[in-house]
Amino acid sequence: MLKGIIVSIVSNTYIVENNNELYECNARGKLKKDDILPVVGDKVLVNIIDIESKKAVIEEILPRENYIKRPKLANITKLFLVLSAKMPKPDLLMLDKQLAFAEYLKIDPIIVINKIDLNDVEQIEKIYKHIGYTIITTCAKTNLGVDQIKKELNNNISAFSGNSGVGKSTLLNNIFKSEITKEGEVSKKNKKGKNTTTITKLYKLDENEYIADTPRIFYI
Repeated sequence: MLKGIIVSIVSNTYIVENNNELYECNARGKLKKDDILPVVGDKVLVNIIDIESKKAVIEEILPRENYIKRPKLANITKLFLVLSAKMPKPDLLMLDKQLAFAEYLKIDPIIVINKIDLNDVEQIEKIYKHIGYTIITTCAKTNLGVDQIKKELNNNISAFSGNSGVGKSTLLNNIFKSEITKEGEVSKKNKKGKNTTTITKLYKLDENEYIADTPRIFYI
């Protein structure tokens, strides 16, 4: 059997990646019978049933390091909590909840403060650095801070979480140096972001190095 990782789920079909090859997979009936449903990030064993058309069947889900219910994800090792310096206004209460969430699941959290060209973030930096968290300040439009994020991504399955409009998609596009996700915008009327990410998907950066872009913030 071949070992791979689920990078996306499309219409109940699991897309499994192995050595840069993508396989369309169904799940073996026994998994559904045991009420174990595969999710993005799961490491799985698959049987190839058609090598030319890249069809396979998931036979087994390997033990998970962690599991997130909303959005459904497994085996995340690093969580980038993105907030904006301004537009939308930094939601520190939500950030605190997300930090507690990461600590509970034993996921390493990194705080990313984006759009620093719009506002001073020294006070926010001071508060969270004082209690031991890693802070990365970025300006996605100018690529500031992107290289520092890349260093933190090394050998991790990472996810980006944050309210709509904080710049997650722009940061991802800068990391990959291509438009892999649609960039949202902030409504000038209510200062809230418009969510453009609609599915959860893993993007591969390097061997054993993936990033998840998700349509929402994380909850247990």
